[in-house]
Amino acid sequence: MVRVLVVDDEPDYPELLSIILGAEGFDVQTATTGAEAMRVVEHFVPDVLIVDWMLEASDSGLDVAKAIESRNPNLRTILITGYPSPSLEARIDQLPNVELLAKPFTPADLVAMVRAAADPA
Repeated sequence: MVRVLVVDDEPDYPELLSIILGAEGFDVQTATTGAEAMRVVEHFVPDVLIVDWMLEASDSGLDVAKAIESRNPNLRTILITGYPSPSLEARIDQLPNVELLAKPFTPADLVAMVRAAADPA
Protein backbone atom coordinates (compact mmCIF):
# COMPACT_ATOMS: atom_id res chain seq x y z
CA MET A 1 0.00 0.00 0.00
CA VAL A 2 1.30 3.45 -0.92
CA ARG A 3 1.88 5.68 2.11
CA VAL A 4 1.06 9.37 1.69
CA LEU A 5 1.77 12.23 4.07
CA VAL A 6 -0.29 15.41 3.56
CA VAL A 7 1.11 18.61 5.10
CA ASP A 8 -0.98 21.77 4.80
CA ASP A 9 -1.84 24.49 7.30
CA GLU A 10 -5.23 25.44 5.83
CA PRO A 11 -8.10 24.45 8.16
CA ASP A 12 -9.66 21.11 7.20
CA TYR A 13 -7.56 20.79 4.03
CA PRO A 14 -5.34 17.90 5.20
CA GLU A 15 -8.41 15.98 6.37
CA LEU A 16 -10.20 16.57 3.06
CA LEU A 17 -7.23 15.33 1.04
CA SER A 18 -6.92 12.37 3.41
CA ILE A 19 -10.55 11.39 2.77
CA ILE A 20 -10.10 11.65 -1.01
CA LEU A 21 -6.90 9.61 -1.02
CA GLY A 22 -8.08 7.11 1.59
CA ALA A 23 -11.12 6.35 -0.57
CA GLU A 24 -8.68 5.41 -3.34
CA GLY A 25 -6.81 2.94 -1.12
CA PHE A 26 -3.84 5.03 -0.04
CA ASP A 27 -2.55 4.88 3.54
CA VAL A 28 -2.66 8.56 4.58
CA GLN A 29 -1.37 10.54 7.53
CA THR A 30 -1.66 14.32 7.94
CA ALA A 31 0.18 17.21 9.55
CA THR A 32 -0.35 20.97 9.66
CA THR A 33 3.25 22.12 10.22
CA GLY A 34 6.73 21.03 9.28
CA ALA A 35 7.47 20.15 12.92
CA GLU A 36 4.35 18.02 13.14
CA ALA A 37 5.30 16.30 9.87
CA MET A 38 8.68 15.38 11.34
CA ARG A 39 6.95 13.84 14.36
CA VAL A 40 4.70 11.83 12.03
CA VAL A 41 7.64 10.43 10.05
CA GLU A 42 9.13 9.03 13.25
CA HIS A 43 6.56 6.22 12.91
CA PHE A 44 5.23 6.63 9.34
CA VAL A 45 7.66 6.85 6.42
CA PRO A 46 5.75 8.11 3.37
CA ASP A 47 6.32 7.11 -0.23
CA VAL A 48 4.64 10.31 -1.41
CA LEU A 49 4.60 13.69 0.33
CA ILE A 50 1.92 16.23 -0.53
CA VAL A 51 3.01 19.53 0.96
CA ASP A 52 1.91 23.13 0.65
CA TRP A 53 4.57 25.47 -0.73
CA MET A 54 4.01 28.06 2.00
CA LEU A 55 3.23 26.84 5.49
CA GLU A 56 2.16 29.21 8.25
CA ALA A 57 5.09 28.59 10.60
CA SER A 58 7.51 29.99 7.99
CA ASP A 59 8.20 26.48 6.77
CA SER A 60 8.83 26.01 3.09
CA GLY A 61 7.25 22.90 1.65
CA LEU A 62 10.54 22.16 -0.08
CA ASP A 63 12.41 22.36 3.24
CA VAL A 64 9.95 19.92 4.77
CA ALA A 65 10.42 17.61 1.78
CA LYS A 66 14.20 17.78 2.09
CA ALA A 67 14.05 16.88 5.79
CA ILE A 68 11.75 13.93 5.17
CA GLU A 69 13.79 12.81 2.17
CA SER A 70 16.75 12.32 4.53
CA ARG A 71 14.72 9.44 6.04
CA ASN A 72 13.48 8.14 2.70
CA PRO A 73 15.71 8.91 -0.30
CA ASN A 74 13.02 7.55 -2.67
CA LEU A 75 10.43 10.07 -1.47
CA ARG A 76 8.35 11.63 -4.21
CA THR A 77 6.94 15.08 -3.46
CA ILE A 78 3.89 16.89 -4.79
CA LEU A 79 4.16 20.56 -3.95
CA ILE A 80 0.77 22.27 -3.89
CA THR A 81 0.30 26.01 -4.13
CA GLY A 82 -2.36 28.58 -4.80
CA TYR A 83 0.36 30.91 -6.09
CA PRO A 84 2.22 29.24 -8.94
CA SER A 85 4.82 31.39 -10.62
CA PRO A 86 7.33 30.94 -13.43
CA SER A 87 10.21 31.16 -10.94
CA LEU A 88 8.70 28.44 -8.73
CA GLU A 89 7.99 26.27 -11.75
CA ALA A 90 11.59 26.71 -12.93
CA ARG A 91 12.86 25.74 -9.49
CA ILE A 92 10.65 22.64 -9.41
CA ASP A 93 11.83 21.63 -12.88
CA GLN A 94 15.34 21.28 -11.40
CA LEU A 95 14.19 18.81 -8.73
CA PRO A 96 13.73 15.30 -10.12
CA ASN A 97 11.44 13.96 -7.39
CA VAL A 98 9.15 16.99 -7.08
CA GLU A 99 6.02 17.85 -9.05
CA LEU A 100 3.90 20.99 -8.81
CA LEU A 101 0.11 20.92 -8.44
CA ALA A 102 -1.64 24.30 -8.54
CA LYS A 103 -4.73 24.98 -6.44
CA PRO A 104 -7.54 24.66 -7.09
CA PHE A 105 -7.36 21.12 -8.39
CA THR A 106 -9.90 18.34 -8.72
CA PRO A 107 -9.89 15.14 -6.69
CA ALA A 108 -9.19 13.27 -9.94
CA ASP A 109 -6.14 15.46 -10.62
CA LEU A 110 -4.82 14.79 -7.12
CA VAL A 111 -5.34 11.03 -7.30
CA ALA A 112 -3.75 10.82 -10.76
CA MET A 113 -0.71 12.76 -9.58
CA VAL A 114 -0.29 10.62 -6.47
CA ARG A 115 -0.57 7.44 -8.54
CA ALA A 116 2.03 8.75 -10.99
CA ALA A 117 4.36 9.75 -8.15
CA ALA A 118 3.96 6.35 -6.48
CA ASP A 119 4.87 4.55 -9.69
CA PRO A 120 7.24 6.89 -11.57
CA ALA A 121 8.27 4.26 -14.13
